[in-house]
Amino acid sequence: MITKKREREKGDISLITALTLAIFVTALIALLLNLPIEQSYFTRRNQARDQVLYATQIGIKSILTTARYYLKEEIGKLKVSEITEDRMRSILSSSNPNFINTIQFIYTNTAQVDPTTVYSLNSYSFTLSAYSASVRGGVTDYITYTYNYTIVCTGRKVNFSPLVTLTVTVTGKIEGVLRRENFARFALFTDLHQMTDGTTVWFTDRTRFYGPVHTNGEFAFAYTPQFFDIVTSYATTALFYNGGNIKRLAADSNPPRDVPFFAQGFIRGASKIDLPPTTYTQLYAALSYFPGDVFPTYSPTYSVVRSYLGLPINNNPPPDGVYTITIANGGGIYVKGDASIEFGKDSSGRAVYTITQGSNTYVFTIDLENNKTYVKIGNNTIVINKVPNGVIYVDGNITSIKGLIQKDQRLSVIATYTITITNNLIYEDDPRNNPNAINVLGLLAQNGNIWIDTKNPDGSPLIDPNIHGVLMSPNGVVQVMNYNTRSPAGYVHLLGGIISKRYGAFGTFSTDSNGNPIPKTGYGRDFWYDYRMRTGYAPPYFPTTNRTIQEGNPQTQRWITIDSWVESWR
Repeated sequence: MITKKREREKGDISLITALTLAIFVTALIALLLNLPIEQSYFTRRNQARDQVLYATQIGIKSILTTARYYLKEEIGKLKVSEITEDRMRSILSSSNPNFINTIQFIYTNTAQVDPTTVYSLNSYSFTLSAYSASVRGGVTDYITYTYNYTIVCTGRKVNFSPLVTLTVTVTGKIEGVLRRENFARFALFTDLHQMTDGTTVWFTDRTRFYGPVHTNGEFAFAYTPQFFDIVTSYATTALFYNGGNIKRLAADSNPPRDVPFFAQGFIRGASKIDLPPTTYTQLYAALSYFPGDVFPTYSPTYSVVRSYLGLPINNNPPPDGVYTITIANGGGIYVKGDASIEFGKDSSGRAVYTITQGSNTYVFTIDLENNKTYVKIGNNTIVINKVPNGVIYVDGNITSIKGLIQKDQRLSVIATYTITITNNLIYEDDPRNNPNAINVLGLLAQNGNIWIDTKNPDGSPLIDPNIHGVLMSPNGVVQVMNYNTRSPAGYVHLLGGIISKRYGAFGTFSTDSNGNPIPKTGYGRDFWYDYRMRTGYAPPYFPTTNRTIQEGNPQTQRWITIDSWVESWR
């Protein structure tokens, strides 16, 4: 009886197992049969989530982009000296109705990404968390700033069941640097983009500029010139060669014949940038040290100049000469009358300036390590327990300038009239090889031209001269002397930039039967941009514009960073 009962129980268990397995298989088959339907639902839901995420990102980007754009527009109206901490704090403040209205306008026009997907701005705030102003020359030189922001934005799919909603809370920073724009920043700047006789200057296939280019006039393009930085002109139009049938167009190009390459864009109708009138900053800087470099804004009379030079005070011009008392005063070097200048270094690697006026020669040896200047005048040497501040001011013409700018030297050489470059003028430490090089040179001919008249000792043209420095002639031109009559001698290899009233000529060319250029006279142009100038580096006391320029975080070159991104789905 026991055996039969166990056999019957065993049969019952087998039946239960079989029934369970059948149910499981049936359910699995049903699941498999229904899988495409469920998969379709999940696909649609994933698509909905993607669309909601995209809408939310649009909302966050709209606020950040608006803040960045608004900041740029507002700051662009101000000089750096006017950008106080309170002014910066107010620009992106929630109490600034212009800023809030701008965001609302952008939101109104972008809130509905598509007919079924929308986003809403829950909250946003920008707080100025860091502000630092660096003062040089008694004027704010640059400002660094950081805004912390928090944005809460919700996106949702309005025609999907169940509802797909995403709320994102994002925090981060907007960081930047504001600088006074220095004229040294430009690879090329002209007030009138014409030669002195009014002839149009054409940018052609041979044109390549790697730094900012600006004119207060109108540019002219032929074929395919190349520009690798921003190009701006005050004119709203440009001239195009058009195979000789010149066109004036409000356009960037004239395809297929004239198609310039603008890596960073061509802005027509840009603001005019006035060249500086004769300023007195450089003169005062040469004469003496002013606490905080706060210089008078008026022209010094001869009696004032004589007082700085230790001369009897009267209204007569100081006698011609090379004055050294200005170094002891904490200034630079002041020269009255025409002079020639040659730069070099001695056997100990110290910078040497040789200034010659008539039969008198002054040899300045700059000992930076010991803060001393040795001045040899004939057979006598005097010792000054200071070094010049980098300014050499010649009240007259610089009849010759040439030589080697020692690696530790930052120099601005100013003439009230003309400067003539007579041989190679180069940096000891080439910034193309060392971006952190210190040596820099600015030449400023306030009321005359900068002439390039480079020659060998025997008077023959110097082949392929090298000129390193920023050359500025606000009332004249930078031009090769006798460019249309002197023998062809290769290229002027310029490392730096040119700022001038008009565009100076360097040489003349003809073309062969294949259209290739053939030098006839003078020099060709081989210009290299000094990228240090792009980041605010400049010769000491070099003229500045009235504009404020902005850059991103100097370490990362980025404007906006995201520190946290938190998503909440439902």
